[in-house]
Amino acid sequence: MKRKNTVMLRRACISSLFAALLCVLSPIAIPVGPVPVSLSVFAVLLCAAMLGPISALSAVTVYLLLGAVGLPVFGGGMGGFGVLLGPTGGYVWSYLPMCLLSGVLYRQIFLSPTESMRPIKKIMLGFLAGLPGLLICYLLGTLQYSFVADVTIGTAIVVCVLPFLIFDLLKLLLVGFLGERLYRISVVRKIFE
Repeated sequence: MKRKNTVMLRRACISSLFAALLCVLSPIAIPVGPVPVSLSVFAVLLCAAMLGPISALSAVTVYLLLGAVGLPVFGGGMGGFGVLLGPTGGYVWSYLPMCLLSGVLYRQIFLSPTESMRPIKKIMLGFLAGLPGLLICYLLGTLQYSFVADVTIGTAIVVCVLPFLIFDLLKLLLVGFLGERLYRISVVRKIFE
């Protein structure tokens, strides 16, 4: 029983550290229109890769709650519940299903025996594990933007997806590259396996 409590406490602490990482990285943004280029997607996917689906969901939930109560932790240093209901809010709250789906896929890759696999293949598998989560983010965010901003889906895609596609694909590659290496050498692996 004591061991189980210790493991649960460690998981809670590491999830809290990743929530703090989300709060630090997400406000870093370059405004390029209605949706800034930020490190949010990178941070959420790295969280999913390192923690797995359930603990990543905990970290992202804490991050969203902190932002909802007004702390400036969303892209561009914004905060408040209005951000989640605003035109770009769908991209933010979509981090919940994004980290769940990608966390499951990352876990399948990182827990499978991949020692004999070439590094480029591991990076590409990491890239592919994050791709469905990114598509969920685009889908939910674009639908909310279209509805709230009262524009067509096509316009929302042109404004909110196409300018960010290259940046987000590069973030996926970076998570694929870093995620497996960090997971393999980190204390997180010992706690979450």
